[in-house]
Amino acid sequence: MVEILKIEGLNKSFGDLTVLDGIDLSVNKGETIVVIGASGSGKSTMLRCVNFMEIPSGGRITLNGSAIGTASNGSVTYSEKELTGLRARVGMVFQHFNLFPHMTVKQNVMEGPKTVLKCSAVECSRRADKYLEKVGLGWKADSFPSQLSGGQQQRVAIARALAMEPEIMLFDEATSALDPELVGEVLLTMKELADEGMTMLIVTHELGFAYTVADRVLFLANGKILEQGDPESVLINPQQDATKNFLRGHGSFRLPEPNLD
Repeated sequence: MVEILKIEGLNKSFGDLTVLDGIDLSVNKGETIVVIGASGSGKSTMLRCVNFMEIPSGGRITLNGSAIGTASNGSVTYSEKELTGLRARVGMVFQHFNLFPHMTVKQNVMEGPKTVLKCSAVECSRRADKYLEKVGLGWKADSFPSQLSGGQQQRVAIARALAMEPEIMLFDEATSALDPELVGEVLLTMKELADEGMTMLIVTHELGFAYTVADRVLFLANGKILEQGDPESVLINPQQDATKNFLRGHGSFRLPEPNLD
């Protein structure tokens, strides 16, 4: 197994509030890890620290064997140039799509490779076509975001992240803002990426998806990884009382049927 991401002793505090408290995690290439836990457990903050939208208060993050930042006198400093380069290697899909409303679908997908990677117009167009087809929306290339459903907009956001050709993809509650009937199409796209071997770290409340797709499930509580293992171990036979209590609040494991219209 090739380790692509390593998190060591990750801490994050906001003033006196400790949100992450010593997270240790190793992610192998091609692995799909799903992170579950109650609101406020630190799930989203952990993802935001991995791509440095939030600067860690302590600990170290290593991507593909290279530690991020410069350690000195017990602390780590980060240059903006280094972090910009890292964010191009770590794709992230958020709860809200954040597409540019004045740009077409294809222009939205082309924007990152053009402005960040300085790809040629031909290469940007090729990537946009490729990844819109991958998410099943090549036929919507000339549409504007306002002409799409929420599920279609989120699939465009996934294509936009993929167009950077990242080494790992992060998904932060990618379906929580969608109407229930639109959830399935986004989860299906994510499942297809997992089946193709994309390395993914996913925060979600969709336990049916986690059970079906994850190689490993992590349960976070109070900023710590309280339990982890294969989906059967964590979701069906959890060992920790906190995990059991969390799971009691969820229904049966069901992967919603996709609506790909």
